[in-house]
Amino acid sequence: MRKNELITTPVTSKQKQKEYSNDDKPWWLHDKDRLVAALESQNINISEISKQHGPKYQHGLLVAALESQNINISEISEQTWSQVPTWTKITELYGSKPIVIGLDQCSTFRDAVPENERIITPAGLFNTGTNLIASLLEFNCHFPNRRPPKKRLESNGVTWQTPWGKHSPPEFRNQTVDDPFFKTMNKDYVLPVVAIREPYEWMISTCHNNYVLRWPHRRRCPNLVHPNGTLIEVYNQYFHGDIRRYHKSLAHFWNDWNRQYTDPHPGFPRLMVRHKDLIFYPKETIQMVCECAGGELIHKNNNFTYIINAAKGNRKGAKPFDGLVGNWIKYGKEFDISQIPREDVEVAKNVLDETIMEMFDFKW
Repeated sequence: MRKNELITTPVTSKQKQKEYSNDDKPWWLHDKDRLVAALESQNINISEISKQHGPKYQHGLLVAALESQNINISEISEQTWSQVPTWTKITELYGSKPIVIGLDQCSTFRDAVPENERIITPAGLFNTGTNLIASLLEFNCHFPNRRPPKKRLESNGVTWQTPWGKHSPPEFRNQTVDDPFFKTMNKDYVLPVVAIREPYEWMISTCHNNYVLRWPHRRRCPNLVHPNGTLIEVYNQYFHGDIRRYHKSLAHFWNDWNRQYTDPHPGFPRLMVRHKDLIFYPKETIQMVCECAGGELIHKNNNFTYIINAAKGNRKGAKPFDGLVGNWIKYGKEFDISQIPREDVEVAKNVLDETIMEMFDFKW
């Protein structure tokens, strides 16, 4: 046998049944990346296999995620599968691995904070996936040597926001939200995990749900500039409206807010993750975040808990897999820039922070 030669042997139906029922499955049944590499090393066209064998080959990682949550993929229609992007398309859009900024600060955080006191919290602009971070951490990350909390004002190591508010930038780090749980929390013991989303997509999403951000946008979105060329100012409210911050436009706001966390010397350890990596690389992303703080995945094997339900899962006809499958369909394609007025696109291209765009491999 030549070196690296791939040997294939016909398998009978009885043999196949025996293999699939065996807990100790051969590597080619669970290590997709290794299988793909082996096939491609023999000049085998993976796309042809995908066409012939359907969703289990075209969308192997999504199928594996769904099946690990006991979802019957036969309930997913062919029409739905036809909309799900292939893994090749996803890697073309977002790369072959997640981007996590701030991993160089992990040892600093672990050395400075006792394990029993470490806290991981989500942060980020609204519409970036902060709730998804909180859920993924809650179900998958823990500190094995930490004693369980005995009362409400104690943490198990993961909370749903930073003491200064998850949608508040670090300039407010010396303030605290009005909640007794956070009043007693040592902010130096908190590791924020900051979500960031592509600016064009984020602006469209924020037009639909602007929270406490104010600017005229009901008839035109994102509405960065007046017809005469002057920018349209926005302001955001913090701490129940007691504090306002004004920005030259919505694109400037995206810059100004995120710059406070992308600063290479923010003054405290923090991590930053891409919104899309929470969807397409949740296990890899959460594992890096958890281990950065000194924690570990609750299930060290393949039993990662995915968030599969839709955000509004109580609607009529909702399926238990709508969230995960829907996100793959929604975000597994290029953003349609034509939905943004040409004048706004021109402003955004001139305004958006080039350093941040390149740091997260965002497309212009």
